[in-house]
Amino acid sequence: MKTKKYKSKEKPLPKAEEPVATYGPTATISNDTVISNLMPDSFDEKPEGFDACYARLKAEADEKFGKKELMTVDEYFGKLRYMVNAYYDDIQGQD
Repeated sequence: MKTKKYKSKEKPLPKAEEPVATYGPTATISNDTVISNLMPDSFDEKPEGFDACYARLKAEADEKFGKKELMTVDEYFGKLRYMVNAYYDDIQGQD
């Protein structure tokens, strides 16, 4: 059985695109592509005292939740949640 290809006389629909950020500097790669330069290089740097704070919070979490090599998902994220919440509490206390 022979088949024929369907040829539409209508214009193709436009493709969906990411909206362009309306704030911050942008860079144009080509006519159709614009990227936002919202991530400065300074985001790669750790804040002063971060390593010491991380070590302290990890030690506290190890003491509270136990130090295991293999953990369940709930144990791992419980420990991580404790560390993140304590870190944000420390940040808010510094203000």
